[in-house]
Amino acid sequence: MNTLVNGQAGAYITVRDRGFAYGDGVFRTLKCEAGRLLAWPRHYAKLLADCAVLGIRCPAESVLLADLAQLAPENATVKLTVSRGLSARGYACDPDADSTRIVQTGILPTYPTNLHTVGVQVRLCDWPLSIQPGLAGVKHLNRLDQVMARREWTDPAIFDGLMCNTRAEVVEGVMTNLYLLKEGVLYTHPLADCGVAGVMRNLVLEAGVDLGFKTAQQPFTVKALVEADAVLLSNSLAGVVPVAQCGAHQWHNFDAAQRLHAAVVKQSIMESTLCRAA
Repeated sequence: MNTLVNGQAGAYITVRDRGFAYGDGVFRTLKCEAGRLLAWPRHYAKLLADCAVLGIRCPAESVLLADLAQLAPENATVKLTVSRGLSARGYACDPDADSTRIVQTGILPTYPTNLHTVGVQVRLCDWPLSIQPGLAGVKHLNRLDQVMARREWTDPAIFDGLMCNTRAEVVEGVMTNLYLLKEGVLYTHPLADCGVAGVMRNLVLEAGVDLGFKTAQQPFTVKALVEADAVLLSNSLAGVVPVAQCGAHQWHNFDAAQRLHAAVVKQSIMESTLCRAA
């Protein structure tokens, strides 16, 4: 990956950085297509909001765009990381410390050309998703729950693993947000005390309303999952993906996922920003 740390080329940070020491920071992953950052205003707004929850100084939008202009990606995965910055040993932090910003670009993941027409296979993870209301929705740097869940499989046929919280509610995928479609209602977990509120999740819910679906943010169980008419996943790189199989259960209704995918891709392009130097 091409990397800038605080605007300077290089792939290293000091061991005193709190992002390394404590996972004290946030990040975003987004897609650059034809030199444009898809849904950029939403991604920056989410970065700003997540920094605010942790009390971290978020870099100005113009600063991040200038960094990206240096890298000038065409078709790429873009990762933005903001840590609280440097500190002495211990948990106490300096409220006036300058944050560390890391901007990276790399190749886009390769997905099968029929990803959205034949669906994907997922599995249920054993590792539980931690409940922490203060961090709910935030994409912070401490991803140990996801790391431990992802260790559970090596089969390349598995697209993602679904994670339950300690109340046995199916919350999200390791790298995706999760939706159920049942009798015309699109359900997703409310993420009130756990989980990541992805940018694509908001786009999906908005598109769902526009396409005539009712939407509901409420918890659901594995039983509700297997009884759903359709199961969908989303993230900023793959878009909206239909689930074809989880364990022994299969779904064959991919129409909603395909319609939602087309809608969110269109909206993401409409809300895109050029990432080249003026």
